[in-house]
Amino acid sequence: MRPVNKGKAHKQYKKYKDARPDLAEKLGWYCSYCEMPVKNMIEVEHVIPTNKGGNELDWKNFLLSCRYCNGVKLDRNTSRKGYFWPDTDNTFLAFSQANLIEPNNQLTSLQKAIAQETIDLMGLNRYPGAINKPTEADTRWRSRDETWGHAVRALDRWQKLPHPLMLQQIIDTAKGKGHFSIWMEVFKNEVKVKQALVNAFTGTAKNCFVKGNPVSRPRGNL
Repeated sequence: MRPVNKGKAHKQYKKYKDARPDLAEKLGWYCSYCEMPVKNMIEVEHVIPTNKGGNELDWKNFLLSCRYCNGVKLDRNTSRKGYFWPDTDNTFLAFSQANLIEPNNQLTSLQKAIAQETIDLMGLNRYPGAINKPTEADTRWRSRDETWGHAVRALDRWQKLPHPLMLQQIIDTAKGKGHFSIWMEVFKNEVKVKQALVNAFTGTAKNCFVKGNPVSRPRGNL
């Protein structure tokens, strides 16, 4: 899960849906949770549900979500407490970046429990053959699988030809396919590419990375 910095609100909103273009300008057209690119039906998601006390028009309570993450999450959380959030924590540290999303083994027992609660809240580990299977309409796993394949092939080409033009092609492909964390994982030993990815994805919280390596977020829980 890519850590993000959405900055301050452009203005006061009369309807929460009016914040969508401003959020997309700040964060890119990606789901803040599963990282899937969403070009046309991306939704403004209330971190704290409005029927659980969340402010309907507060910029701080907004993230962008695909319909699947939003539909699974709904209003099942009553607050931010007990979960990791991409706008306050370095969520890149929270999860393994393989196709089946799981808590990072480097976490403490408490952090693993919080990471699992976060996974369950959005249904991020729904995968064919897994305990939690996706619905027919839920294509998040397919998007991850396809992107993983693109990233692995891109790494092979990069290692054969580490040229600036190849780097730009990798970045262009990554931005189009989304799933920032997959690209960072596949290119984990390629500092130049990781730094370029951090800089290229709009809204990535740069204070969560040093030379492409993840670090704890200032004032975050991770």
